[in-house]
Amino acid sequence: MTATLLAEWVKLGRSRFFFGTLAAVVSVAALGAILTMLSVGRSDYDGVVVTATTMSRPDGVMQGLEAVSILLGVVGLAVTAAVIGADYTHGTLRNQLMAQPHRLRLLLGKCLALVTFVAAMITAATVMAVAASFAIAPVRGVDTSAWHSVAGLAEIGKGYVNVLASSLGYATLGLLVGVVFRSPAAAVSVGLAYALPLEMLVSRIWSPAASWLPARLMDTLATGARGYQVGYETAGIRILVFCAVAIAITLVLFARRDVTS
Repeated sequence: MTATLLAEWVKLGRSRFFFGTLAAVVSVAALGAILTMLSVGRSDYDGVVVTATTMSRPDGVMQGLEAVSILLGVVGLAVTAAVIGADYTHGTLRNQLMAQPHRLRLLLGKCLALVTFVAAMITAATVMAVAASFAIAPVRGVDTSAWHSVAGLAEIGKGYVNVLASSLGYATLGLLVGVVFRSPAAAVSVGLAYALPLEMLVSRIWSPAASWLPARLMDTLATGARGYQVGYETAGIRILVFCAVAIAITLVLFARRDVTS
């Protein structure tokens, strides 16, 4: 399993892939933080006025990262779906199974590598979002003293865990579609189409669905359930159930289907 993890990191650590993904998540995090700070004194997307007093609270430092948590989750989904799907289309999986015939052990090593990769990306995004928030806040009249207090540091830690958990939930969806469709293009396309337009459309037509659809629940978790219909603990439990079902389906398909290419 350790050998599989290291082998996966050979692919994930390629300069173009690693630094391309890193640049994307860091840019998204910086943009989220900057736009959030610039929105002080104006109304946000939901029509709520963003004030300097509100942003000066301990949790204000993570507002920028939470604002773009959907995009960070999409990165986790796309990376996982593309990596797993490519293993089938490029014949990599067949060669790996010759060296490691224990399929579930092989899959576990791949998943651990992807988990550490997503965690590294979210860590970089968090650092950038926090740094950008501190840099822009004085310009908008936001007091940052509470941000580096004990409460502020706790909010940074909690926000990081929430966004990471949400991104790993999206990555689980990417794992499922990658194994189901066995093609990076098809897996990424279907995964994104489901997580973004389809779920958003369904939840807009029938609002109670947002409390049950997995991608919407991941968004709820990433923001600490602030402003959402479903509570934080409830969202977490429902996401765990979804992930358990998705992983179970993935394990069965990965273990039982023939690898022909």
